[in-house]
Amino acid sequence: MHTIRNDITKVKEINVELIKSALKGLGTATKAQIAEATEISVATCGKILNELCESGEVMEAAVTSGGYGRPAKSYVYNGNYSLIACVYVASDRGKVTLSSMVCNLLGEVQEESTREIERATYDVLEDTIRRLTEKHAKLRVASIGIPGYITNDVIGLCNFVDLMGLPLRSMLQEKFPDIKILVENDMNAAAYGFYQNNCGGRDTTIAFIYSPIDAQTGLEQMLREDPTMPVSEEQRTLINLSINFGAGFVSGGHILRGFSGFAGEVSFLPVVRSKEIDPVDASVESMSHIIGSIVPVLNPEIVALTGGYFDKKTVEEIRARCLRLIAPQHMPQIILRANIHEEYVSGLLNLALEELSCGVMLVKRKA
Repeated sequence: MHTIRNDITKVKEINVELIKSALKGLGTATKAQIAEATEISVATCGKILNELCESGEVMEAAVTSGGYGRPAKSYVYNGNYSLIACVYVASDRGKVTLSSMVCNLLGEVQEESTREIERATYDVLEDTIRRLTEKHAKLRVASIGIPGYITNDVIGLCNFVDLMGLPLRSMLQEKFPDIKILVENDMNAAAYGFYQNNCGGRDTTIAFIYSPIDAQTGLEQMLREDPTMPVSEEQRTLINLSINFGAGFVSGGHILRGFSGFAGEVSFLPVVRSKEIDPVDASVESMSHIIGSIVPVLNPEIVALTGGYFDKKTVEEIRARCLRLIAPQHMPQIILRANIHEEYVSGLLNLALEELSCGVMLVKRKA
């Protein structure tokens, strides 16, 4: 999303997005009510609403008589004007799953499914999107989450070796030219969904950290195929202990991806641990050092932990160890999230909704 301070050529696009956003929030509203909510003139609101009604994105609401005179015309946003598909692949407890959800522009779920698959491959994703496009003619965006970082459209280290090295977005975009294809790292999407659901647009920083049990990672498979490949001792220890941490960060409403998309790959942090430490205690020690490394750099308000390795007892132990590393005034809230699914699909959905918007946000000038 581009940020501008003043560009007359974008004013109408911004006004259109403001009116649509206000109407979604108000439910049903008159021109005057929308003008009050957006601080756009009634005349401009009327012109834009007429155009949106002509395209079908906005509809006139049913009028109910209940007094003297002609009631003011009311409008309602047509959430079914377009549809969005959210698709992601994940592995946990030795199982690989594919989840898909189709929502309208109001976030209302039209279809949802999760199924176990043998392998996460390009063909599986292509077949899934093809099925959804054939079933839903109004599908306009497919937002896809994968457990791996993305550099210049190419998937790097990934939990699924079949996806590594693929320019996944470009390949799918070529197959489905009539819809917009988005591909996002799983933790980035989940972090963004958590921020949208819990932080109310506040100017703050959050971290979302996930650790599944027995994740089938691409690195593990590559090591089995080539035990001589160069891997640091810390990474090899993480693999041997089946600890696979991944993170996503949001600051000021923006995902922090880094210049090469590698931000959030916290398993690569140089965590120092005793060689004879218990595996469960190792995960607690690793996590406390990871949070201890994140706090001085990003200073998050909230660190959300989710995945098979985390439970209430573990989170309390992590919090206690973090207090040895972090001064109390800088200590973030460390909270447990039972399931990643809600935040994951929320992040994918919000990214898709932004893609359908004009791509411009207003910036309030700081004094």
